[in-house]
Amino acid sequence: MQSMTAFAAHEVVNDLGKLSCEIKSINQRFLDLTIKAPDFLRTSENHFRKLFNQQLSRGKVSVFIRFFPNESINLTHLNINKALLNQLIEKANEISNETGLEQSLGTAELMAWPDVIIQQPADLSILNQVATQLVDEGIKKLIDSRQREGQAMYDVLKQKYNKMVDLTHKIRDEVPAINNYLADKLKTKLAELDIDVNPERFEQELALQLQKIDITEELDRLDAHLIEFKRVLDLEEPIGRRLDFLVQELNRESNTIGSKSTSITTSNASIDLKVTIEQIREQIQNIE
Repeated sequence: MQSMTAFAAHEVVNDLGKLSCEIKSINQRFLDLTIKAPDFLRTSENHFRKLFNQQLSRGKVSVFIRFFPNESINLTHLNINKALLNQLIEKANEISNETGLEQSLGTAELMAWPDVIIQQPADLSILNQVATQLVDEGIKKLIDSRQREGQAMYDVLKQKYNKMVDLTHKIRDEVPAINNYLADKLKTKLAELDIDVNPERFEQELALQLQKIDITEELDRLDAHLIEFKRVLDLEEPIGRRLDFLVQELNRESNTIGSKSTSITTSNASIDLKVTIEQIREQIQNIE
């Protein structure tokens, strides 16, 4: 089990400088990946995405890759466009000869002229390979963090599962007492009214009343959902969506049981059951 809420950081230092990677993950229905990286790593972004898609299935994941160059490293090389520079000087001299004015074109003006100074980025291709290793290690750390958080959530969900089982047993044990209570109530009511009732007719009416409040089917379905819930908890794969579906089914059965309840014991147990299911629902929102 993995939580979708996690954080990981990793960095690599080489002769060119330091590359750092921070990964933040929060809950999301699907995998929503955002990568912010220096321009020289743009060609590797698709590869980074494949690494995440291979190892994560859900979560809003934000990736921040930063590069801190060494002070002795020039990330940009400046070259002179000599052909353009010679043309500018030549034209400046022609203007000076035509007008008789002194040629006053300075070095700073020449450098500011568009395309006289050509900027070429340094070869940082080696950093693409380093960045791939950096991101891969960052993902491993993120998964470790998600699994540690997931283990804590697993322990909580296991406790909640045991509580749901206990509450279900408590409600089931109350069913015979409810049936006997209803039969006694009908008999008392008839005695108060001093009405003679055909025993067969009484049994039919009692059966009809018991059918209206019968929760055996709901309890059976509840047991089945709980068995599946326990099985899914121990799967070694993303289980968040499955648990979300099961919680909806558990909630449906608990609501029906509560609506049919005719005793304080089953009503209180039903309320406790719904509270526990809601607590589980809140927990699984962060499960991958």
